[in-house]
Amino acid sequence: MEKTAFTATFTGMMSAFLIWAVHFAAVYGINGLICARNLEGVDWYGQPAAVVLVLGATGIALLLAAGVLAAALWGAAPGRRASEDPRRFIRFFTALAAAGALLAILWNGLPALQVPACG
Repeated sequence: MEKTAFTATFTGMMSAFLIWAVHFAAVYGINGLICARNLEGVDWYGQPAAVVLVLGATGIALLLAAGVLAAALWGAAPGRRASEDPRRFIRFFTALAAAGALLAILWNGLPALQVPACG
């Protein structure tokens, strides 16, 4: 079994949660800045600026989390070899974390798109 650094393996396993956390902070940061700076009336592409920015952040986060899920399912994640138990667990955990992060990102992003930023 080839050895990898604990930090690299742990970061790979937690990458989906890190993507979700950055998305969570971005969504609420965007809405907070829009309200604090009185930018509610600013429109981009015919939509409120908050909606466009949150939609962009949500799209990027979904793509990144889907990439983590794909990497875990196809064996490019921290645990590449399926024959060794610790690596199988790492891949399984990473895939479950990515699937959970996809749901959490949608859970955070959709209400922010449906409710006005300062409403």
